[in-house]
Order: sequence, then C-alpha cells, then structure tokens
Amino acid sequence: MKMCRILFVDDDKDILMMVEQYLQMQGYDITTVNSGLKALDLVKDQDIDIIFTDYKMPEFNGLELLAAVKQYKPEIEVIIVTGYGSMESAIQAMKFGSYDYLQKPFKLEHLKLIIDRITEEKKVKDKNALVRKRGRERYKFEGLVGISARMQQIYEMIEMASRQNPMVLIQGESGTGKELVARTIHQLSERRTNAFVPVNCSGITEGVPEEKVVAHVTALMQKVQGGTLYLDEIAELAPALRLSILQALEAEQNKSANTTRVIAATSKELGEMIASGALKKDLFDLLNAVVIRMPPLRERLEDICLLINHFVHQACAKHNRRVISVSPDALDILMRYHWPGNLIQLENVIERALALGVTEAIQPGDLPAEIQTFSTISKMG
Repeated sequence: MKMCRILFVDDDKDILMMVEQYLQMQGYDITTVNSGLKALDLVKDQDIDIIFTDYKMPEFNGLELLAAVKQYKPEIEVIIVTGYGSMESAIQAMKFGSYDYLQKPFKLEHLKLIIDRITEEKKVKDKNALVRKRGRERYKFEGLVGISARMQQIYEMIEMASRQNPMVLIQGESGTGKELVARTIHQLSERRTNAFVPVNCSGITEGVPEEKVVAHVTALMQKVQGGTLYLDEIAELAPALRLSILQALEAEQNKSANTTRVIAATSKELGEMIASGALKKDLFDLLNAVVIRMPPLRERLEDICLLINHFVHQACAKHNRRVISVSPDALDILMRYHWPGNLIQLENVIERALALGVTEAIQPGDLPAEIQTFSTISKMG
C-alpha cells in the first residue's frame, strides 16, 4: 500500500506548525493549509487519504469542507477537530460522515492513534481481492468459523493485530465471539506464554473506594505483566472509576519494559457512546488503535451451515456421542431465524437437541418453540 497522505486544516498557524513537525518526525506524509477553500483545491488536484479539519474557520468551515469532500471524493476519511467543548458539533459532524472527531486541546499521540487506525483499516480494504480469494478456501481460523467476506476481513485484522501489537477494541453484540477474538489475538502473538486475564468491567460497581480500585488494577497489571488484559464491556465501567482505570493503564503503557497488552470489548455502538458522553474520549483513544467489529449472526447467514456443522461436531465430541445431522426442514428454519442471541444461541440450540436425545438428525420439532414460531410467522409474512 502506498504511503498515507494526510492534510491538516486549521487557521491557527501554531497548531499547524506543531502538527506538521510531529507528524514529519513520525514519518508521515503531511500537508497543512490554513483555510477550507485551500484544502478543497488540494483535494481536487492531489491524492489525499486523511483530512483533519478545524470545525470553526472563516469563509468555509470544517463541516462545509466535510460535506464537499464526501461529495467529491467519498473515500477520503475526514476527522473534525473542535475546540468549543460542545458535543453538538461532533454529533453533527458524525451525521455528515466524519470518521471521528478530535477535541482541542488534543494530545498528538491521539492524532497518531486515529491515523494508524485508519491506515490499518485501509490496508484491509486494499486486500479485497485477497479476501475474496481466501473466502473460497478459508472457512476456519483458529477457533473462529466463517466463510463470509466479513469474517475473512476479521481474520486479516486478527493476524495484523497479533503481529504488530497495537491496542485493540472489539465491538459487537452479545454472543458474537468478542472474547474468542481476544484470546485468538493473544494466542497468535509473542505473549502467548504469558497470562490472559479477562476482567468484567460491568462487575466493578459504583461505591467501591477509589484506592481499592487502583490497588486492584495495579495488582492485575503485575499479574498480567507481559500478557494480555481483556476488559470486557468497557462501556459499562462506572463513570466515577474510569479516571483511576485510565491512569493505571497509562502508567503501564509508559513503562519501557515488558508491558501488558490491553484488549477491550463492548456490545455498545462506540460512536453513540462517545457522543452521549457515556464513554470518555480519552479512554476510547487509549484503547482504540485498531477496531474489530464483530457482525451479528443475522448479517452473516452464509456462515450458518458451517457453524451448525462446527457446533454439532463440538457437542457430540463433548458428550462422546455419534455425530448427528440436521434435516433439510430444520436447516431451512435455522437459516431463516434472526438469531438475537447470535453464536451462543445457535450453540445452545444444538446442545439442547442432544440433551433431548436426538440420535440421528435434528428435526423441526427438536428446535425451541420460539424458533419454530418465528419460522411460521416469517412464512406467513
């Protein structure tokens, strides 16, 4: 992939100088301009990959530039930079297609995190041909199963994350396999011989004294030293405890020795969480070098047959049973169901059939009542 070209737009010359010097030192191809109109001229004449633009500028503001860029070259990622403390501008920008937003005063490291995240995502997009080719042959990756294009992209992201060691944030509905992805990244990395420690953030409740939280996090860091700390449901972390968690994580990441890797996960939509203030932007930026979005099962229906086969063999081996099959009528019902519980629900359906004593093939009558009812209603509709 060619070098990523970055354009930073702001009418404050001191900010432009600071950003240009920092990004050049980091090895990026960076251009700066002091107005939206100049930026639009550059977009028309040159190949630009990422634009950071100040929200409030004379003549042609950041939102107008965002709209023009998305109309002219929608493949360019635009990040709105706002210094006015109001979330309204950020929310409006996201509606217009802004990839993210950056609030002044911003840390240069956060700027780099966003650039690196976009760069990694573009690498995956550039590999679409490879993804399609692998889709014909790669139906399983470690413990993950799926032949869909979405899963092929996730396999690529996991391989990259395990090799390059960035922070990772996994987003997806409950039951989509977020912890399995985190464990796979850990097992494929050089940290595999060290500990993988999951932490349920929703279990850290309000009312716990701050010093106890800090002590607990510090102890975990020491336990996981050189391994992976998995923060499950990070968006559920009690607001009063977030600062303590953030400080402990930042202190760990600033160490030069064998540091702990952090992988976080949430079932919430990240943009909505940040815009509503439910998830602090600084914590999000710390964790969000690479985002892996796990699709719900209803968006990867082409994987259901593979998953059924996988869960059948897994369940039969677990219970020391002869491998059973799924009748065509039952498979038709399973293919039409919307699967609100995702992979966990599908696995439980197979386990339930074995528990009911199925010895040959799962029939429609062996399926839970709500699945049979849904199938009947969908046929009538």
